[in-house]
Amino acid sequence: MAILSLDHVSILSADPQPVADFYRQFLGFGEPTIREVPGLRIFDMFKGSDHVEILQTTDGRDVGAGGLKHVAFCSDEIQADFERFRAQGAQMLHQEVQHSEGCDYFFVRSPGGEWVEILQYREEVWKP
Repeated sequence: MAILSLDHVSILSADPQPVADFYRQFLGFGEPTIREVPGLRIFDMFKGSDHVEILQTTDGRDVGAGGLKHVAFCSDEIQADFERFRAQGAQMLHQEVQHSEGCDYFFVRSPGGEWVEILQYREEVWKP
């Protein structure tokens, strides 16, 4: 069981297009691919293997000032990592591993307050 690599950085924004434009124009990311999940519109942007998600709420939640929402790391054994984090006293944001189309995941809160996502892809559904 191991955390393999940084997977993505997630940024919350009430107006994601200017953020996407900044990442494209100044940082060399490609055009965003937009997908929807319940409550969110997600602008996925890639530069090589680097991945930035820009999140826009679609369910009326207040984003406040926006900004960094979470960082995500890939796992090769999600359930074992979940149990290890829980056993070592991490502040778990889920009671069990969560499942979505293409991946399994869970979130913890670091001592610095940011959310950290641990995920394992079941298959490449939307990521190039």
